[in-house]
Amino acid sequence: MLKADAKGRVALSGALTSKQVPELYRSSLPWQKHGLPDVIDLADVERADSSALALLLEWRSWADAAERELRIINVPRSLCVLASLSQIGQLLGWRAVDFESDEDDRQCCA
Repeated sequence: MLKADAKGRVALSGALTSKQVPELYRSSLPWQKHGLPDVIDLADVERADSSALALLLEWRSWADAAERELRIINVPRSLCVLASLSQIGQLLGWRAVDFESDEDDRQCCA
């Protein structure tokens, strides 16, 4: 689920998998014309897969094209790990995951 506020922040919740991502993508298409949010908050994302990374990369490319900064915060560790293993994290501006840590740190790659 996607919830926007008036402060330029969008919060995603629930699953962010291949089942939900196409609808999220369609609902975000107006951002290309009317402007992206400043912040994408993933604090309430319960599950995510590689399609979530694809969506985040697409949004990042829109931000780059518009010369805007897009902050992605509260990233689930599992998504950080997937991004690090696939070397996509660098494209999203995330730092590498500490694979020695077992903590579910939502700031692991921000």
